[in-house]
Order: sequence, then C-alpha cells, then structure tokens
Amino acid sequence: MSETHKYGLFVLNLVLLPGERVPLHIFEPRYRQLFADCVLEDTPFVVLYSEDEATASIGCIARFEEVLERHDDGRISVVVRGLAPAEIVQEANGAMYFSAECRPCPDDPVSIDPTRAAKATARFVELAQEVTGLAATPDAEDDVPWSYVLAAHVELPTRIKQALLEARDENARLDLVIRALDHELAAAERARLAAERAPTNGKVPHD
Repeated sequence: MSETHKYGLFVLNLVLLPGERVPLHIFEPRYRQLFADCVLEDTPFVVLYSEDEATASIGCIARFEEVLERHDDGRISVVVRGLAPAEIVQEANGAMYFSAECRPCPDDPVSIDPTRAAKATARFVELAQEVTGLAATPDAEDDVPWSYVLAAHVELPTRIKQALLEARDENARLDLVIRALDHELAAAERARLAAERAPTNGKVPHD
C-alpha cells in the first residue's frame, strides 16, 4: 500500500486537474494560514471538491504557483497548479484549517491507445476552431497525462472533471474527454447557429 502524507486541504466548489492552473481568491483566515504555511515550508496542499455538504474522497495535490495581488485587508489573489490525484485516507488535527493523511493515486500500468489520443486531440482542435477560430492544441507537459492536458483547457462540468480525477486508466480518461468534447462541440455549434439566425427570427432567409 502506498505511503500516506499529511496535506492541508483547500475545500472548494471546483475540481482541479493535474497540470491545470486556476486563479483563487483567498479571504478566509484559515486558508490564508494554509497559504502562509505552504509558502514558508515549501509544501503542497490538496484541493478537494465539495458541494451540497458532499465532499469528494479524491482531490488534487497542488502548489501555490504565483501571487497575483495582495490586498490591504489580507486577501490574496493567487494562481495554483494541479500536480497529481490523491485519496483522502484519514482526517488529521493540529491546524486551524482542514488537513488529512492522503495517499497518492498512480495510474494503472496500461498501454495508451494512440487512436484514442488522436481522436481526443482532433475533437479539441474542432472545438477550438469553433469557439476561437484557431485550430490549436495545448502544449504537452512533462508527467501530465494527455487527457488531463486537454481537459484543463476546456470549461467542463465539475462531475466530468471529478470523474477524470478519479479514473486511473488513461484510455478510460481519453474516452471521457472525447465524449465531453463532443458535447461541448455540439453546444458551441448550436450557439453559433442560434446567433446566425437571430437577426432573421430563427428563419433562414430566402434569396
């Protein structure tokens, strides 16, 4: 069984993925203390998704990567970066913020299907073209599975992101990403068609 490590917990209504960078606004005293402890001791913490009094058992180990702004009243705007999934094993005491013994969640040793990876990439390019007009792909990151890299660059529902975080098979994650991108692509196409038809009240003009 993997060795556990004690991490401070940042409990939020969002899911952070490995390789993903998100801005956070820290204003609660307990999280300002968590920030101070992590920066002073150069230690990571765990972002844990919680909603409607239900908290996930798997979160994402993360680091404070950049301080964007320090406010006079003590609030801090920062950027955090996801590192790797971790399972909450047991809550721990001893700090003004939540903490827990956590176990890393390494991926299963599977052979990654290049067809799935290529299909996921193609869907991402289609969506980028539809939304921004640019057919671009994100840069690969060392030690970050491609499924996470793609998902981190799209606004996906939290339930999809949590499922990605909990999946230990990269092929299964790529399938999830493909389905999610298909859904987002269909929604973007509907929005574009609706915008194009709005001036004609939804009717296609005749020559």
